Amino acid sequence: MSVIKAKLVEVEIQEQKMDEPGCKYMIAIRYMPLKYQSNELLNVILTDEKPVIRETMDLGDKVVDKNVATTKKPADITTPEELLGLRESGGMWAI
Repeated sequence: MSVIKAKLVEVEIQEQKMDEPGCKYMIAIRYMPLKYQSNELLNVILTDEKPVIRETMDLGDKVVDKNVATTKKPADITTPEELLGLRESGGMWAI
């Protein structure tokens, strides 16, 4: 396995809808190197099973899943600014 540090990464999941495809999904992984203005195709993966997208976050001492359903009630929104995602900062509204 190689480790690549990239400027930009793209994961494309393409569902194959033509008659008699070789597989149901084609996944292409591309990246832009840090020092060069190019688009490099790293890998192509073919599968008949729907790909699973998993997002995680490294907290330093553990890795946890992101965007996991929870039963915890979100905080109540009590002002229009909270509804719009604005916060008060020194008397001026900032996003």
